[in-house]
Amino acid sequence: MPPSRSHFPRHYPPSIGARTKGRCGLRFLSMEIGGIRREEVPRATALLREAFAEDLSSWRGDISRAERVLRLLLSWNRLPLRILGALGLRFEVWVAREDGEVLGVLGQFNGHPPILSGIAVAPGARRKGIAKALLRHAFADLERKGEELVLGTVRTENTPALKLCASVGMQPFGTVRIYSVPLPPRALPEIPQGVGVRRASKDDVARLKPTHVDRDSLRRLSRLNAAYAPWPLRLVGIRRSAIVAESDGELLGFVALQMGRYWEGGTVQAPVIARDEDRAFPALLSSAIAELVRHRVSQAFLVLPHELRRFSPLLVRMGGELVGEWVQLVRYLGKAHGA
Repeated sequence: MPPSRSHFPRHYPPSIGARTKGRCGLRFLSMEIGGIRREEVPRATALLREAFAEDLSSWRGDISRAERVLRLLLSWNRLPLRILGALGLRFEVWVAREDGEVLGVLGQFNGHPPILSGIAVAPGARRKGIAKALLRHAFADLERKGEELVLGTVRTENTPALKLCASVGMQPFGTVRIYSVPLPPRALPEIPQGVGVRRASKDDVARLKPTHVDRDSLRRLSRLNAAYAPWPLRLVGIRRSAIVAESDGELLGFVALQMGRYWEGGTVQAPVIARDEDRAFPALLSSAIAELVRHRVSQAFLVLPHELRRFSPLLVRMGGELVGEWVQLVRYLGKAHGA
């Protein structure tokens, strides 16, 4: 099926010196939002490159690789993208366009739960409601798919983005800090005696999955989501894995890792600690770092949630430097949004 589209007729303030027609000197324009087209990829990635220059530098990201893969997936009337969707890997890139020009872009990954990421608007088209329209379009698309909520993150100091998210009903539910650690690290915590580590299984994730949704369970749900790894994910150059720590047959904690061809480093996601964090966290961290080293990753990005900040000195001893802090956001959809 072709991607859904929505049309947002808007009154845009005129550019200085431009001729305009209509009431109050405003020119009436029609903006369309729909799935990205192959010929729009260069413009969309240019917007993302400009908007996220600092993050791409910090994460050593190479958006040109993502551009090439996306152009391939959109070939032959989106056939490769549709095949990936049939195999369980579903994502979309929405663009706002007017008269054939891309004015804004937003990424949507349909995980469990879905995540919105990478919103950018052309400098000359900002403060005209385009970002808000993109977000609302994504919400409507996810509601049609039966999703109950969607997640996102914004840098703590990005006040305009936080205000934008609040205006469309996105609520904060946590904060995380990210540390960058060169590999191999200066020091590595020892795995406590009596604690074993192994690959996480689907049963482990099911045991840790919350049965209801509140602020605490949202944090856990977002961290377990990082283990969502349909095998086609590797076809687009992303590798995910997960580790659990256990003692005497009881799960102590869980952590997910991610590596990919689009950035030089590997990410150790925020862990889920079921019990005994003084033993669980060092065991998970040590095993995750060792996994990245085995894959010859040169840089680790460690996601540390607010409730585990007392472990910050441990990351610093490993050679870690603070990259920044992010606010975690949720938007409830459908009936859940109206509750």
